[in-house]
Amino acid sequence: MEQRAVQTISAAATRNLRGAILRPGQPPERLVYADDEAPETLHVGAFHEGALVGIASVARSRCPQAEFPAPWQLRGMATTPEVRGLGYGRALIAACLAHVKAHGGQTLWCNGRTPVAGFYQALGFASVGEEFVTATGPHFVFFRDVVCP
Repeated sequence: MEQRAVQTISAAATRNLRGAILRPGQPPERLVYADDEAPETLHVGAFHEGALVGIASVARSRCPQAEFPAPWQLRGMATTPEVRGLGYGRALIAACLAHVKAHGGQTLWCNGRTPVAGFYQALGFASVGEEFVTATGPHFVFFRDVVCP
């Protein structure tokens, strides 16, 4: 199996994919998250043949819908359509989990889109609460213990 190239990138480097995949048609200021420049925030990119094909960011953040121990939030998780199902998303999550664990985090949570619930569940995430709808569609809160396989 081909190794997935995942490396740390800048917050600015995430914004083209954030706009194209997660927030199409939204103004540039909607592509900047409040915690993008926080000291412990991590932004990672997945690369295929030198092209950025996936992004994810993690930052310390409490979940408004549930209480989790030492929580970190996964945000801006996206892969380009042509690489979905090829392991790039899994590699991005693995890099995020390693970072969170190294910084004392115990729980990784996200507002994940309902259509990709199977992706999160396959990686050990469970949902909590009811489905909710945002400007980008239906979501659930997904979470997992950072030390689980």
